[in-house]
Amino acid sequence: MNKRLLLTALASLSWLGTIPAAQAQVAFPSARPVTLVVPFAAGGGTDILARLVAEKLGEQLRQSVIVDNKPGANGLVAMRAVERAAADGHTLTFGSSSTHVLAPLMSEDKALMDQLRKKSTLVSMVAETPLVLAVSAHSEVGNLEQLLRMARQKSLTFGTFGTGSSPHVMGELLAARTNTKLVHVAYKGSAPAITDLRGGHIDSVFLTVAAVSAQVDNQEIRPLAVTGPRRVQTLPDTPTFKEAGVTGLEDSGWFALFAPAGTPAATLDALHTGVAKVMALPAIQTQLTELGLQHAPGSRAQAALAWERSIANTRKMLQQVTISTK
Repeated sequence: MNKRLLLTALASLSWLGTIPAAQAQVAFPSARPVTLVVPFAAGGGTDILARLVAEKLGEQLRQSVIVDNKPGANGLVAMRAVERAAADGHTLTFGSSSTHVLAPLMSEDKALMDQLRKKSTLVSMVAETPLVLAVSAHSEVGNLEQLLRMARQKSLTFGTFGTGSSPHVMGELLAARTNTKLVHVAYKGSAPAITDLRGGHIDSVFLTVAAVSAQVDNQEIRPLAVTGPRRVQTLPDTPTFKEAGVTGLEDSGWFALFAPAGTPAATLDALHTGVAKVMALPAIQTQLTELGLQHAPGSRAQAALAWERSIANTRKMLQQVTISTK
């Protein structure tokens, strides 16, 4: 009897082997929830945006999308977790230009960037996050030209939310391109930097638009210029750096969804379509504006090119400045 059972099982396996791969492949999404791994702690700006996307993406996929916060090592903890996951679309990273460009390029491990590109696939760009250079409303500085003129005569300080952060790099790049004396002051977050700016302890801040929007609305902070190729909707009177006469700061930070390399194209397309529908929702568009973010539409191919362009541009930026993360 056992022999007959064994022969039957072997025959079944042989028959399964004749099924085309496309038919044998499990449809996406399956009954298993999708996990969106966030490289930062809960409650921060990245986490807030990730949860907005997760909720609406779950509705589009008709499947639960669970946020899993895995902070640490400038995003490397989260990225490693997703790289080890099955390439089936059920485990994704909510990455950014910080975790997927700046941190690996600044790492002592020079192979890290290439490894990341081999092990990750960009699913969809989600949003762009411009940065803003601002001074206190009580400052005698009225525009970018005045600040740069003053910074050629004496050292001025600029605060950011951390050493090696995107604002830190942009501030150093601004100093290098304008031959000015700008001294970086690192804080453990945007709030203490703004507090010191308002108290007159530092001359300026380089932060995300979202971090300063409330203070700008209350006329406590004066924005001078924003990074990126176009003006920000919430700061319509604030010029871009290029408009203010400084080129080379046209890049914005961004957020995007990444999947493990080898994820089937059909699954990637389904995820990309779902994200595109989410980001087109009027409620999401309103929330993006309130967060100081801008939608980053485009195809999967355009998103992949944007990632490569961001890597190339950041390499050039880092070659022009000296950034110490010690």
